[in-house]
Amino acid sequence: MKRILLALCFLTLITSCESNPEKEKATELLKAKIGTEIPFNEVKVAKIENGIGVIIDGNWCYWIDENDKIYCVNGASKSIYNVNNPECEDAPIKAMFSDIEKIAQ
Repeated sequence: MKRILLALCFLTLITSCESNPEKEKATELLKAKIGTEIPFNEVKVAKIENGIGVIIDGNWCYWIDENDKIYCVNGASKSIYNVNNPECEDAPIKAMFSDIEKIAQ
């Protein structure tokens, strides 16, 4: 019984250390805007140019500013975003998909 409790405590500690509030916030904002058009199996984020760069499932790249406004970084992100929303504005940043991909975690 003690071993089970220790194992559960250890697993809780590990998962709480891996928590990323920026990633969770970005994911929720994008899911609310895009819906289920993409699976959100893998979400990577990177702090970049006073905002958060987000890469979803290795293809769709967005940038979220400090006011939680979502911008599109690449063409793939525009095509999915525009299914349920007005046209997605281009991100007002210098970084491109490849720049965000290099530092995203």
